[in-house]
Amino acid sequence: MSLAGKRNIGEPDAPSIVDITRKLPPLWQARELFNHFAEVLQPTYGVLHIPSCRKMMESIYEGIVEGKEPPAADLMLIFSIFAGTALGWTPALLERLDATSEEAKAALLAYSRIALAILDHPARLIEPSTTALIAMGTLGHILVNTDGFPVRVQILRHHCHLMSRELNIHRLDTAKAREERRLKGCNMIDVEVQRRAWWSMVASDWLLSFSGGPQEGAYIFQPKHMNVNMPSNTDDELITKTGIQQEFPLSVATSMSAFHARVQCSDLCRQVIDALPSILLDSQEPNYDTILELDTRFHQHIANLPVYFKLDAESIEQSQQICKERPYIAWQRVTVHFSLHTRLCRLHRQYHLEGITNPKYAYSHMVCIRSAHKVLELRRAMDDLNPVIGLKPARFWTVMHHVFFAALILAMDVSFNPAAPDAAARKAKVLAAYETLEQSKRESNDLMEGIQKNLQTLMSTLHKQRSQTSVLPKGTPAAREGIPGASRVSYENQPINAAGEATILQDESLAALPSSLMAVDDNSLVNSLGEEDWERLWSDFVAVAPDLDVPQWNSLLEDVDFPSNLGIF
Repeated sequence: MSLAGKRNIGEPDAPSIVDITRKLPPLWQARELFNHFAEVLQPTYGVLHIPSCRKMMESIYEGIVEGKEPPAADLMLIFSIFAGTALGWTPALLERLDATSEEAKAALLAYSRIALAILDHPARLIEPSTTALIAMGTLGHILVNTDGFPVRVQILRHHCHLMSRELNIHRLDTAKAREERRLKGCNMIDVEVQRRAWWSMVASDWLLSFSGGPQEGAYIFQPKHMNVNMPSNTDDELITKTGIQQEFPLSVATSMSAFHARVQCSDLCRQVIDALPSILLDSQEPNYDTILELDTRFHQHIANLPVYFKLDAESIEQSQQICKERPYIAWQRVTVHFSLHTRLCRLHRQYHLEGITNPKYAYSHMVCIRSAHKVLELRRAMDDLNPVIGLKPARFWTVMHHVFFAALILAMDVSFNPAAPDAAARKAKVLAAYETLEQSKRESNDLMEGIQKNLQTLMSTLHKQRSQTSVLPKGTPAAREGIPGASRVSYENQPINAAGEATILQDESLAALPSSLMAVDDNSLVNSLGEEDWERLWSDFVAVAPDLDVPQWNSLLEDVDFPSNLGIF
């Protein structure tokens, strides 16, 4: 039995509600799919109120038996949840469903397309409601980490923004709104879910503003233009229609702990954008003291994390019982630091290479390298936690994007300073990152192709810049200006002249590169590389990247094609 119940779940041109309900899996499968989402994906998402969503799903199936048509928004949400389960499948789930991994991948696409068909239906089946809002948000959350829907993610986010304003959620907790709820009554589950949906959108927006890509340097949601309280730090079972039975301080772990941590990280990103608009808009270099002040905010935030989210041995020891009771806390602890250290790398990236030779920026170099190593270490920790939580990070584009960025930072450092005493050890660590990236190839060829394209773009740019310097006479000032460190750094297998300078006239290492790397046409950069070619690509990048100065390296990084749909971590 497949995840889709061996049914034909292709997308008709204009299906009716009856047609759509026929695409639902049998009830026993639906329960398995829903329970898996609640156990594995909800702890990293946190928007849904699981008890009421489960009740809604059961009502849909009961209504079908009685001949009733379920609301379109309810169907869209359920299909979005099923798509999420198909993305986060585990061997245990497949065994229970008698399904294969290929059927899971097919079900992910099918369920996603059905949910999109409901949203795009020409009869406009979806009306503004809390359920419709979280259905679109959930689908967008899933599609961020799939290969074929980058434009739809942006459209879904735009739909969510417009619908939330139409529902007046940006004014949810004004004095007038609170008084109206007091006088007329309300469904507090609905209110809490609206808060969750709003702050999930806000966090994604602010994280995107400091994650690379076309949205870097700007955000949409202005703090002064909203009045929405943070969701309660409590478990779903303690939220009822009549009210919140018990709320806890952030020092107490709940199913909403990771949600709050994500919003806090996103707020730090927003503060960076507010403090450094000039650097991100390419107008003027910021005062370095501002970078250091922002760095202090990040490190203070890390120091003030609740004990169950801290990484030191003593805190982990103290949190053992919490992690036993709530296994997802250990995974959330890793992802919290994963996101924070990625942003620390990004904050200091402009100065980290210059910090090798300029003592003024030595701190940025140290933080960049340390945080990049931490990102790779945390990525390996995710694999260790896979048997506990069930999520496989190699399937998630946002995770692999951050891993690629951290590995690139370390590769730049090795290439910029190959004569350092620990260069060999650092190079080995960078090459080890290849193995981590390679794991994703087995999960998603398209995802891996994006990483390959980024690396090939860098190699092509390196080739063009090296070609410009290789035609100059050996030893001329212009040649050494092209590679400022040529007078003090030698490259592997490269002859050294009598003055101790590296000869760059004949660069044999370039001739040894795969032919696909020598192309300068953007359309030829994406190739179907075999495993050996891909390994060589990464190895050659580390080996032949020249000793460029800081502006040249920053220019290379601008060529990397960062996707515009990031924002989960």
